[in-house]
Amino acid sequence: MRALLTTIDSFLDKEEPCATFHDALLISLRIDYERREVTTEWNICVGDPAASPGNRERRRRGRLCLMGVVFWTVEPEGGLLDGTPPWLTSDGPLWEAGTPTAHELSKRVPPGATSWYLYFSNWNAFAYCAAEGGIFEGTQ
Repeated sequence: MRALLTTIDSFLDKEEPCATFHDALLISLRIDYERREVTTEWNICVGDPAASPGNRERRRRGRLCLMGVVFWTVEPEGGLLDGTPPWLTSDGPLWEAGTPTAHELSKRVPPGATSWYLYFSNWNAFAYCAAEGGIFEGTQ
């Protein structure tokens, strides 16, 4: 299990040097309460920003598996689920979110866990999570 860092990009390996969760789409989310695990599947950007348009927009699927989850919470999104995946446009350490919810949750993060926020633009909503470790696995 790899230690958590301040952004979820920290999980991405060197196989795709330009990979980033910025502009990623959250495809699925599974929470295992007994094991305290969250498994998320993403469609992430892996294209080189300096490449031709076809290579610049290249994407790849993968799973981010969090272990020792302390919390995973999502603010109510702006609309109903319509089959459009949540679009991640910002992430960072939990305290940087600056919201009352982030402030309150940051008090609950135990030593040894790392926490951060995820902001989904098309939902106009934050997700907040804290966990003791995790790993990213590419699936394509």
